Amino acid sequence: MPTAPRLDVGQGESKLAAKPTIVVVGYGMAGACFVEALLNKAPDRYTITVFGEEPYGNYNRILLSSVVAGLKEPAEIFLNPTEWYEKHGVRLHLGVRVVKINRERKVAVGQPSRRGGEADGRSFTLEEPYDYLVLATGSRPFVPPIPGRELPGVFVFRTLDDCLAILEAAEKAERAVVIGGGLLGLEAARGLHGRGVQVSVVEIAPHLMVQQLDPLGGRILQRQLEKLGLTIYVQTQVSRILGDSHVEAVELHDGRRIEADMVVISCGIRPNVELAREAGLTVQRGIVVDDQLRTSDPAIFAIGECAEHRGVTYGIVEPVYEQAEILAEILSGARPQARYEGSRLATTLKVIGVDLTSLGEVKECDGEAQVFVEADMQAGRYRKLIVKEGRVHGAILLGEKESAQKLLLYYRSGEKLPGHPLEVWYQLSKNGQGQADSGDHVMSAASLPEDYQICNCHRVPKREIVRCIRAGATSIEAIGQACKAGTGCGSCQGLLGHLLAHYARHAVQQAGALADTSQNKIELMKREKDGLDSLPDIYRYAQSGNWEEMTEDDKQRFKWHGLFFRKPTPGYFMLRIRHTCGQSNARQFRVIAELSDKFGKGFCDLTTRQQIQMRWFSIRDVPEIWARLAEVGLNSKQTGMDNVRGVCGCPLSGLAAHELFDASPVAHEFTSIILDNKEFTNLPRKFNVTITGCLENCCHTETQDLALVPSYRELEGAQVFGFNVLVGGKQGSGGYTPAKPLDVFVPLKEAARLCAEIVRIFRDHGSRESRTRARLAFLIQDRGIRWFRQELEKRWGQPLHPAGPELRKKHHTDHLGIQPQKKRPGDSGPQLFSVGLLVPVGRITTDQMRGVADLAERYGNGQIRLTVQQNIIIPNVPEDRLSALTDEPLLKELPINPSPILRGLVCCTGNDYCHFALIDTKGWALRVARELERRTQGQNIAPLTIHMSGCPAGCGLHQVATIGLQACRTRVGDAVVDAAHVYVNGKSGPNPQVATDVMYDVPCDKLADALEPLVRYLPRS
Repeated sequence: MPTAPRLDVGQGESKLAAKPTIVVVGYGMAGACFVEALLNKAPDRYTITVFGEEPYGNYNRILLSSVVAGLKEPAEIFLNPTEWYEKHGVRLHLGVRVVKINRERKVAVGQPSRRGGEADGRSFTLEEPYDYLVLATGSRPFVPPIPGRELPGVFVFRTLDDCLAILEAAEKAERAVVIGGGLLGLEAARGLHGRGVQVSVVEIAPHLMVQQLDPLGGRILQRQLEKLGLTIYVQTQVSRILGDSHVEAVELHDGRRIEADMVVISCGIRPNVELAREAGLTVQRGIVVDDQLRTSDPAIFAIGECAEHRGVTYGIVEPVYEQAEILAEILSGARPQARYEGSRLATTLKVIGVDLTSLGEVKECDGEAQVFVEADMQAGRYRKLIVKEGRVHGAILLGEKESAQKLLLYYRSGEKLPGHPLEVWYQLSKNGQGQADSGDHVMSAASLPEDYQICNCHRVPKREIVRCIRAGATSIEAIGQACKAGTGCGSCQGLLGHLLAHYARHAVQQAGALADTSQNKIELMKREKDGLDSLPDIYRYAQSGNWEEMTEDDKQRFKWHGLFFRKPTPGYFMLRIRHTCGQSNARQFRVIAELSDKFGKGFCDLTTRQQIQMRWFSIRDVPEIWARLAEVGLNSKQTGMDNVRGVCGCPLSGLAAHELFDASPVAHEFTSIILDNKEFTNLPRKFNVTITGCLENCCHTETQDLALVPSYRELEGAQVFGFNVLVGGKQGSGGYTPAKPLDVFVPLKEAARLCAEIVRIFRDHGSRESRTRARLAFLIQDRGIRWFRQELEKRWGQPLHPAGPELRKKHHTDHLGIQPQKKRPGDSGPQLFSVGLLVPVGRITTDQMRGVADLAERYGNGQIRLTVQQNIIIPNVPEDRLSALTDEPLLKELPINPSPILRGLVCCTGNDYCHFALIDTKGWALRVARELERRTQGQNIAPLTIHMSGCPAGCGLHQVATIGLQACRTRVGDAVVDAAHVYVNGKSGPNPQVATDVMYDVPCDKLADALEPLVRYLPRS
């Protein structure tokens, strides 16, 4: 030992102590769980001392991937604070590593770790005597001997320090390589990708997650991750990491080169056994323990990732907690004969956009096993069930979350399946569609015995969870705070959701938000201050002009006022202006153009929600911009974040020849209900609404959280116009989910109030946990459409009318070109026409805006309408002025009769202004469209739409287009280039259809080649 001063802080106290002493080596999840369990069972039996190599309190290592993904802040993942241990008399030595175990003297010897630093600039040695020693030393990352692994920019992903270093590097990085396609590697990759980094994953095995998946499941998972934007290389390895003073690239064994600004190594773990080996304990791969978790020394135990039990070491959290709990039972005396007999493993992949569960043994099967496999490559679903003697032996469920949770009940309980496995599986899938506790013979969470252990990580039975729910815990996060269920590996959260659905359907605050909201960072921010209350903060920053002092919470809250800080343009902002049903006028266009010239760069963007986005202004400019907009009746309130962001409708409401009625008064009434009303400013997530009386499907209604479409019913002997109600449509968060008919008809005069009630249901019952599952579609998926209708009827206070007939036509219109408007009864004036102008990819210059304003006043009555296809309509043009209008020079830039290809082109913002987008979508979309126009000039091309989105969020509505393009990046030779996945024949309307993916990773400079045969020959559905 080094000749450093010795602090025998424990020696003298031990002589005075009447209680035996337990020393715990390791302050990770195993050590912390053991200490807590021991204190719960025998709070006064031992003197407890804990060594922790990291200098801060213990944290949930499982949630590190959520920190990388931005779903959790580092402060949110800490478990018991150090004060908790002080309160319970536990001595903590943080930042101190045990370097020796003296078994003869029964003393653990510690020294400052590099993470802990040195005390007063000096090294020291610290000794703690023990009666029992618990080794919870965990594991360390395995780093292959790759040349270049010591370069700056190369990271492992194991500790909070690693995580923080990765986050710091990701702020500047554009490209990352993750070495390792296992569970942790994929979570790191998807987290980095979610932060705008282009990520490649390199896996030496033939497929991803080789420990949890079979080859087919691995291929389907790979395809799903590639659809989300990751680049995957399997059955290869990195031969070296390249760079001089920093990482520049990695080279694969076959010579291929992948450019990279950072590299994350996640190639598995190795148990930390050196301390035990030097102490003379029996060590193989891990520290060998018996069924009571004793090592070869009866006074020393080992738990967690460092322990080897029956030849097995575990690398996931559930066995760690099981071992800690059993050891606490043994040493507390609660069950001194308790035995650990191994763990039944279940793995859940916790990445955005992918639901994957792997149970038990999934690869090797003997002749006694029944194996059932179902694969759908197109939809990204894979199911494999292995049954032995009527019991679940193993399973893989990719793309199915609900049935996975139910199958987990049978796997963990060991109960026989109640019937033929295929019949049970079918029933599980049916129940997963919102009928969780339907009373069928299949096991449900609510039907489980009271002592059934729901959370294996923390040994929490059903009765304790039900008690928490009845005591007021109305979210999974709240249950976790009350009893820790669901805070370990997370695999039990689906069961917790079912218990919530069954036992707490009415346990919500009538005033608005849930009593106990989730602890994701946005919910915490909203709890501290409502977004509408951030207005004084905006004006304060506007006065100083110092945008760099804005906190992350400020940037999020300012979106409630339509003010968006844009990462790609630091210091400059975007403002989203509300236009209900796309209705505007010449005065408003001129003011927006003037402001964009004065403070921006001479252009604006039209959105697929009939709004206008201004860009490139500073925080100082905001007060003047808002004042000028208010003068012409415009505002940007609640156009971002967790609000009803804007109410869409037919752009020719009140004027369209093929509308059943003018729905815009209902849209304006509903807007007046929600605007400046805090009852609607704390929704679980954004909420999109369309209200239309048009019969020609001009609004993509099936993509909306709530859509009202025209219908009628006979009520009290009279024909009443109104709407059929659709709910639960969406784009992002896993792709296009078409809205479902609610089987409700609502008359015009009651429609706005009904819309408000539907939003309240979402507010009160929508998920406030992961924001990727917080849309209305997931609430309906979890609870069922029947439940939703019943809840609405209960709140409505009287029976709802069944839906009326579907009146919408099969075709879709964009209102471009010259269209006759309807004539109102008694109108003797001249026939009026609307003139729809194409705005290529929705980007319009301020000169063009002023030109449109001039034309609207000169030829119409000053009205202007915006479409969801990012175009403009000038209405109310008399027939005798049409010829002069069509001769105007501006209509060469904004044509009324474009080619079929350009006519249907819709595009999201792209990576020049959106940090989620992977490529310059608008630039590429125009280039490809112009080339396709050139190649098909003079040919008879059937009508089609081409929509491009820069990321899976789908702002370009790519999954409802004839041809949909989702941006990605791919490798061509030694270069990483802009590319796109190609989808076909998606649509909204009375018979919605999710687009089918047909091509992947098509380089953008080859898109015209790939799309030309589709443009010419693809059947239009």
